[in-house]
Amino acid sequence: MDVPNERKVSKKLIPSLGGVAIFAGINITALLFMPETESPDMRILFASTIMMFFIGLKDDILVISAGKKFAIQLIAALMLVFLGDFRITQAYGIAGITTIHAWASIPLSVLVILFIINAVNLIDGIDGLAGGLTIFAASVLGIWFYFAGFTIYGVLCTAMAGSLLAFLRFNLWGGAHKIFMGDTGSLVLGTILAALLIRFNELNTLASDPFYFNNAPIIALSILIVPVTDTLRVFAIRIYHKKSPFSPDMNHIHHVLLKSGLTHIQASSFLIAYSGLFVMLALSIDNYMSNTLGFPLLLGASFATFGWLHYRMTTIQARQQLIIEQGKGRIIRMNAKEEEHKESRRSKKSI
Repeated sequence: MDVPNERKVSKKLIPSLGGVAIFAGINITALLFMPETESPDMRILFASTIMMFFIGLKDDILVISAGKKFAIQLIAALMLVFLGDFRITQAYGIAGITTIHAWASIPLSVLVILFIINAVNLIDGIDGLAGGLTIFAASVLGIWFYFAGFTIYGVLCTAMAGSLLAFLRFNLWGGAHKIFMGDTGSLVLGTILAALLIRFNELNTLASDPFYFNNAPIIALSILIVPVTDTLRVFAIRIYHKKSPFSPDMNHIHHVLLKSGLTHIQASSFLIAYSGLFVMLALSIDNYMSNTLGFPLLLGASFATFGWLHYRMTTIQARQQLIIEQGKGRIIRMNAKEEEHKESRRSKKSI
């Protein structure tokens, strides 16, 4: 059960094992429709997601230390890199680098996988957000995998999107049957998304026009622009305030949007649309801007936008609070005047 506290938006006990259904849906679909599940890389991917599933399940039920959770994440990432060959070897000219050698590719790939797993986990803070963003990412990647001829990964994307659509039915409109995905779901989804994005970056070099992209790293970044920007942003804020990057707080962009008056669905829809806008932006600059310039430019634009949103929403919230305080002050003054009139009338009657 998800227990309410000062950091959580939900104010009542809600089951947090929706990830069990998500995990089951993905795996059942894989068994039925993926004839190549016996390929080494897919077996390693599913083995890694099983590890994430059980560590997430234990955390949702019993709660485990961050150190133990990170250790399992690291093992899963190492399995993907060394046994599944989910490695980033193509840099597409970023900083003048075309091919990344193994000595740099291995640690880079492990760090990227760990970052994406935790970014997806951290963005799971309000109803529909992590699920909606993952559906969006799976849809974009799935379309590319299908049309570029890498069907096995397209099926996996479809399985993710389908499982999450069923989950969102209960997460957003479940009423008394409302559920959360919990760490069980977010850790599994983060692991699969990390693997799919790395495969997209690598397999893009084998794709033919019009499915080859010069700026594959920029497109990969744009697909997960919300969790990437938000995670880097809250980490920076925590470090600035001399706190652990993993110490929980209410500085996530979805918390900012909620405080401004948006509902869960409105905030989630806004951030999903935001992701779509950045994907279109990334596609529009393909062939027109180098990765060396485009990658930091896209990330910087997202940081600036999030900063502006935080400032704007905080200002709106402050104004709303001021109006409320002014209203309370007027009521207090009116009540005081009314009491004075009553007291005056009593005095006149007594005379």
